[in-house]
Amino acid sequence: MNATKEKKAADEALFLGEIYKNAKMGADSIINLLPHVKDDGLRSMMTLQLDGYEKYASRAAKALAERGVAAKEENIVTRLSARMGMAINTMIDSTKSHIAEMMIEGSNMGITDMIKLLNEHEPRGTSKEAARLAREVVVFEEHNLEMLKRFL
Repeated sequence: MNATKEKKAADEALFLGEIYKNAKMGADSIINLLPHVKDDGLRSMMTLQLDGYEKYASRAAKALAERGVAAKEENIVTRLSARMGMAINTMIDSTKSHIAEMMIEGSNMGITDMIKLLNEHEPRGTSKEAARLAREVVVFEEHNLEMLKRFL
């Protein structure tokens, strides 16, 4: 493989790895928040979102595996920091509106991260498959935002 193809393959793996991390972070956040959710409607919605995040993480991991790369989760410091932040936040306020607000903030971060990723990597020629997956995650996150607004 020449240097250009190697660079493109590494770039694609980085792109897919970021999609994987984004989806895993969303799933982990929901898993950490669910024990604090008392409202059945919000709990049900979050469970559906969890399923969606896990499916996107699985698809990104599969695409990475097809390229001979193992999916890697966010580093432990980032994960623990997010978990501690959620724990403190829910200790202070565990109302459904506050939890919905936390979820909305997470979805907004996910959208921002995916759009930045697309803007950075698409001009470099990332595959249509990988770009489509990132766009699907953005649409999924946008849908999550709309569904969560009713709990504010």
